[in-house]
Amino acid sequence: MNQFEYVMVLVSIIVGLGITHILLGVGGIIDRLASHGRPLKLSLAHGCWLGMCFVWLVMFWWWEYRLASQVSDWNFGYYSFLIAYSVTLFLITVVLVPKSWDRVESLKVYFLERRSWFYSLLLVGTMLDASDAFLTGGIKYILEHVDALVWAVWIATIPAVIVGIKSAKIRVHNVMGVVFLIWQVLLGIQALPILIVR
Repeated sequence: MNQFEYVMVLVSIIVGLGITHILLGVGGIIDRLASHGRPLKLSLAHGCWLGMCFVWLVMFWWWEYRLASQVSDWNFGYYSFLIAYSVTLFLITVVLVPKSWDRVESLKVYFLERRSWFYSLLLVGTMLDASDAFLTGGIKYILEHVDALVWAVWIATIPAVIVGIKSAKIRVHNVMGVVFLIWQVLLGIQALPILIVR
């Protein structure tokens, strides 16, 4: 096992836990919708942000493969950074998916009650994403290889977080959720076939 494989074992476990948490959440939603108990009111904002986080987790794991050939000497700082990034993504899923479905009747209400935590973690995750690009190759790498769509997501996250924390209007969260989900899917489509080292 080389250094990269050793480092990515724990990162992969954390990412896998995040994906598992999302899938269990979707399973919980399906179970509530299929049962004859209290109905569950769905939310476009919650669904879009949950979908965005799923794609982000998948793409994070996929994209970090490039480090196999870009980082030859691993140190504890860079290792800790990757763990912090993956833990942040996991925590976003924890905020979005209820631990217990017994008290949840509306995913709109559930999301709005937790929006401050969600958007704060979204900002941290985006800052870690930008830092990851910087650590990969510095400013030169960011200016030459980071796509305009990535820049748009990084920049748009700041006002989205401010508006998201302050606004209790679900329509605002619906629009932002749809836009960020589309962006994340487009980034995924763009990046999936590219595992080449730049």
